[in-house]
Amino acid sequence: MIKKLSKEPLVQFLVIALVLFGGERWINAEDYAYDQYRIDIGDPQLLQFMQQRAKTFKPDQAVAALARLNPQARQRLIDDYVREEVLFREAMALSLDSNDPIIRRRLIQKMDYLAQGFYDQAAALTEEDLRRYYKHNQQDYKKAAEATFTHVFFSSQNRSSAEAQALAAALLKQLNANDVPFEHASRYGERFLYNRNYVNRQDDEIASHFGASFQQQVFAFDSAQQWQGPIESDHGWHLLLLVKNSAAYIPAFEQVSAAVLADKQRQQQRDIKRQAIDKLVAKYQIETE
Repeated sequence: MIKKLSKEPLVQFLVIALVLFGGERWINAEDYAYDQYRIDIGDPQLLQFMQQRAKTFKPDQAVAALARLNPQARQRLIDDYVREEVLFREAMALSLDSNDPIIRRRLIQKMDYLAQGFYDQAAALTEEDLRRYYKHNQQDYKKAAEATFTHVFFSSQNRSSAEAQALAAALLKQLNANDVPFEHASRYGERFLYNRNYVNRQDDEIASHFGASFQQQVFAFDSAQQWQGPIESDHGWHLLLLVKNSAAYIPAFEQVSAAVLADKQRQQQRDIKRQAIDKLVAKYQIETE
């Protein structure tokens, strides 16, 4: 069988090719070893190295900084570059990058970042694009209901709820008769668990501090410049001096156009990156057990 194969022209050709290839490698072994252990250093390598170390990629500043280096500083920079390059090459020669989850994660992050680069090719967004996006995502720009008020509190923890309500009702006449202003509210009532004054606070925060029923009352009141109540919360009874309250609303496109532009650009970036990654995935045949 071996004798028969040795007479085949193709086999003879392969043997000759292997001999020539092996001989050339043996004769030029020093040259191959020289290339493997050769490190070329010039301004491009040093400029990139400087920017990576500084974590700022400003080519013009790097060129000027490199030009200002004296011979000793330049040599130190070269020595640092050589040290890192040697360590990198030796690590690769030992296959230290294999099965390393940290390196794997970093490479994935780099490819993910490269996929974002296709955003430069995206068409410029028009006002029509932004208005269409705004129309489909209006709820994202909804402004929450807000209120500004101060309150006087009577706890129902150490007394009955009816007693706390009666104390608040009795004080209400005094506060209005003396025309007690916003800033003097802290002189009356008892210490409250949260805040005394609420300025431009949203409805969900008010509900979390006082309870849903109290929150609804706050936005049902008129912002008359007088004390109102008593209003019951989850903690007791309150007298309220309401400065203003505003219902939730969706602002006009013109009021939030800058935010719409930023949101639409982010969506466009995500879409472009997803499409770029989908193209990469499409090159692979996926088989599952």
